[in-house]
Amino acid sequence: MTVASLSASTDIGEWADSLVFRGVRNVPLNFQLGEWRLFSISRRLAVYECADRRTCSPLSLANLPEAHGADGFLIKALPAPFTPSTRPPSGWMGRVLREYPRHLVDLSTSYDSYMAKFSAKTRSTLKRKLRKFQELSGGVIDWKAYRAPGEISAFLPLARGVSAKTYQERLLNAGLPGTPQFKEEALSRAARDAVRAYILFLHGRPVSYLYLPVEDGSVIYAYLGYDPEVAEHSPGTVLQLLAMESLFAERRFTAFDFTEGAGQHKELFATRVEHCLDVLILRRTLSTAMLSAAHAGFIRIEAALARLLDRLGLRQRLKALLRSLARSRR
Repeated sequence: MTVASLSASTDIGEWADSLVFRGVRNVPLNFQLGEWRLFSISRRLAVYECADRRTCSPLSLANLPEAHGADGFLIKALPAPFTPSTRPPSGWMGRVLREYPRHLVDLSTSYDSYMAKFSAKTRSTLKRKLRKFQELSGGVIDWKAYRAPGEISAFLPLARGVSAKTYQERLLNAGLPGTPQFKEEALSRAARDAVRAYILFLHGRPVSYLYLPVEDGSVIYAYLGYDPEVAEHSPGTVLQLLAMESLFAERRFTAFDFTEGAGQHKELFATRVEHCLDVLILRRTLSTAMLSAAHAGFIRIEAALARLLDRLGLRQRLKALLRSLARSRR
């Protein structure tokens, strides 16, 4: 799909002013089948994001924003649908990288109002999970919130210990990062009060973690993991509920952003869904043209395979198999 404008008459200045620059990053183009990442090829991109979809609706690519010396751009969270009408300038090539549902929770209300959005049956199920975990814990649920630099320093090794047990890390290399760069970023966020993190304990042992960067008043769902040994006690759900209550109580955030993609966990806890897309724009060279074409083709293959698995009713079975393989490798 060719990258183009939603409104060919809109000037680039109006478009650029509606985007937030997120920095220059090494952005991986993942070649994966479902959650199973086969390999990645990274490009250094200037990342822009539509922080408010209402002001990002006009879009023109007659010119481009500042590239900051990068190989191209990743423009995230533009409103879908996307109707091509113009091409990027000479020397550039682009396409829609992905289209996805974006699940969010409105944090401007109260926790009681939020809980009221669930059906009576779902509320009863969630309260029962909390009550059973409380009983399992000896009468009091042991959990902790982290936000200051010293607290985040304590959080990271505890969360990494849980992450190392998850199938996301063991098989998909998608757990909480343990790199010095990630730690530096987390501490930098903590120094400017731009991160929230939580750990759920069971008999003094960490069993679930949640790591949430904060951007422009929104809390970003970045990393959640739980010890598979206690999966039957729903530690991820329990910690999500405790964190949501804490975030509502702060009364300083506008939204909890589950980011791109679907999933039962996101669908359960979200209060609304926005349909978005990400646009990838690269300098036109032979290597980038080949990379973009290969990546686009692989995405089409993955989508076709996903549809086939859904028709055969095998996708959930495959996920269960992945989790079983991760447990067997412990």
